[in-house]
Amino acid sequence: MTIRAYEERDRQRLHDITANSFRDSSVHGKIEAIHGELRGSTWSDRKAKDINADIDAEPEGVLVAEIDGVVVGYITTTSDQETGVGRIPNLAVDSDYQGQGIGKALINAAIDRFTETGMDYAKIETLATNDVGGGLYPKAGFQEIVRQIHYFMKMEDAKRL
Repeated sequence: MTIRAYEERDRQRLHDITANSFRDSSVHGKIEAIHGELRGSTWSDRKAKDINADIDAEPEGVLVAEIDGVVVGYITTTSDQETGVGRIPNLAVDSDYQGQGIGKALINAAIDRFTETGMDYAKIETLATNDVGGGLYPKAGFQEIVRQIHYFMKMEDAKRL
């Protein structure tokens, strides 16, 4: 396995990996499981926009894992020089390649990048339902700070307070 810098030709593959591995770890996926598509937009369409935003904001912060020339995972990172906080917005491994240490390697690569860019801290977020991340991130040294709850409703169900 090789970890390398993102190249523009990887963009669609990142979307494919996200679609086949991220649904249960995504707020977008959870919403769609309850409410279906939103105006014809699937959860993976909306998540692809998030991935595109990560890529466009800091393409040098996107790293991919490759096996035999095939991109099998990725991690997106940002480095905030003002606060010294490196952030990992997205991490995904193709479902066919999970359990092989690829996520660990990507986290290690992100930590290396944060060291190289002078970060003092690193931040990653996940849903409480992401058992893999919930077990992996503390092993990398991340400490749980707070849990966040996402609420969602149809407007027809809105109640005036």
